[in-house]
Amino acid sequence: MSNASTGFVLSDWQGDWESFEHYIDTEDETIRSTWDEAERAVLANPQMAPMAANGIRKFWAMACSTTSPENIIHIGYWTVGEPENADADVRITWYAEDNTNLDAYDYRIDHVIEHGLEGSPTYVFVTDDPHAEDSPFRWLLAIAPLPSRAAFAEGGLLSHLHFQYANDLHTLINTDDSGAETLRNPRWYATMCADEGTVEDRCRIIRALHHLD
Repeated sequence: MSNASTGFVLSDWQGDWESFEHYIDTEDETIRSTWDEAERAVLANPQMAPMAANGIRKFWAMACSTTSPENIIHIGYWTVGEPENADADVRITWYAEDNTNLDAYDYRIDHVIEHGLEGSPTYVFVTDDPHAEDSPFRWLLAIAPLPSRAAFAEGGLLSHLHFQYANDLHTLINTDDSGAETLRNPRWYATMCADEGTVEDRCRIIRALHHLD
C-alpha cells in the first residue's frame, strides 16, 4: 500500500517518543498540580465525574497502559526513523522504562481501518521480520500523530498518538461478515508523546485533555 494512498507522512513520526504513563506517574509537583486541577474539573461535571471516581490519574493509567496480556513490561520510549528495508514504511525501536532495547523492527502499512482508535483512521502496521514471529510487537495499530511534530516548533501542543499492539492481528481487530473491522478493545489507549519540550509543555497536554483552557 503506497504512502500516497494512506496519507502517511514519515516526518510526522520521526524522532523520540515517551509514554504518557510518565505524565501519570511523575512526582513533579507542577504536573501533579495540573492533574489535581483536572480532577476537580472532571468531578464538577456530572457527565464526566465517573471518570474520576477512583482518581483521574488511575483512570488514565488503566486506559493508557502500555502493557498487554502478551507483554508485561511497560514501554517507556520509542525511537521512530527511516526503515532499513525498502519495502517498509517506518522503523520503530521499542524501549522499556530503563531504556532496555526490547525490539526494533521495520514496519509496512498493511491497510488502514477507517474508524479505529478515537473513531479515526488507524494505520495497521506489520513487520515481516522473521525474528518477530513470536514478538508481541509484530502487529501495531496507531493513529497519525496529532498535531504534527512540526506544529510544536510553531507554538502548538506536543505531538501525541494512540496505539495498540499484539502478535496476531485478530487479537486486536474483529471482522464481521461484511468485512468491516472494529477494535476488540476500543478503550485501550496506549499513548506516546513527543519526547521534547518542558514540564509546562507536558502540563499543556493534560490541560488540553481535560479542556481546562
